[in-house]
Amino acid sequence: MKKISILGAGWLGNPLALQLKSNGQELKVSTTTPEKISSFNENGIESFIVNVGSNSDTENLDNLLTDTDILIITIPPGRSKPSESTYVDRIKSIIPFIEKHDIKNVLYTSSTTVYLSLKGNVNEETPIVPVSEMDQQIFEIENLLLNNQNFNATILRLGGLIGEDRHPVKFIVKRENVDDANNPVNMIHRTDIIRFLEKIIENEIPNDVFNIVAPINLNRRDFYTQEAAKLGLSPLPKFTDNPNADMRNVSGQKISKKYGLDYLYLLD
Repeated sequence: MKKISILGAGWLGNPLALQLKSNGQELKVSTTTPEKISSFNENGIESFIVNVGSNSDTENLDNLLTDTDILIITIPPGRSKPSESTYVDRIKSIIPFIEKHDIKNVLYTSSTTVYLSLKGNVNEETPIVPVSEMDQQIFEIENLLLNNQNFNATILRLGGLIGEDRHPVKFIVKRENVDDANNPVNMIHRTDIIRFLEKIIENEIPNDVFNIVAPINLNRRDFYTQEAAKLGLSPLPKFTDNPNADMRNVSGQKISKKYGLDYLYLLD
């Protein structure tokens, strides 16, 4: 049994905690929503209110990280006001606590948006050239964690997120037009993310970067048409191809090969 703390038990962290708990792991989680505390307690998961970057949460952050073997950080960027700390500052503020509690293994859920400036086939070895401010911050966080000599950090670059309660096609069908319909699809189902996280936790945590992106052999037009049919959604928008589309296809095969685990969801 491993002692695992999840910083940010939201859309991904919540079901991940429940799954790891069912596997016999010892779990502690943080949330920013007081109403969730009773639900976690009912499932035998110790929980704390933590707003990362807030000095008032220092005690709760200490309680969360005390006696932790593996820390999983699943805090999304969100939208910060000009008066608030940046995303990179918020994540950076956690590092002294990781070191203080001598946590040797960190998992950070990043994003494949770091590849947005690139075209064609990309993988973990492709040089990153972040363009937007948020992508620059995410890439900076990745390097802060990977280059820290006090712990091993596994960076998981997640594709577009899909789950039973979250599917982009529900927004696509509300549009009149969808451009770049010939572009590849780089997405991942929450269940597959959790499956890979379980497998990583079973083994030693490597200081490495992995994409988690389903090998979907469909372009945007065909994928959204297929998914809309599954959900009974209509009418479909007009799909328009772009002869100069970036055709960015993110490979998620490195993690699959390393752990001998296939993707199961979103495949045609």
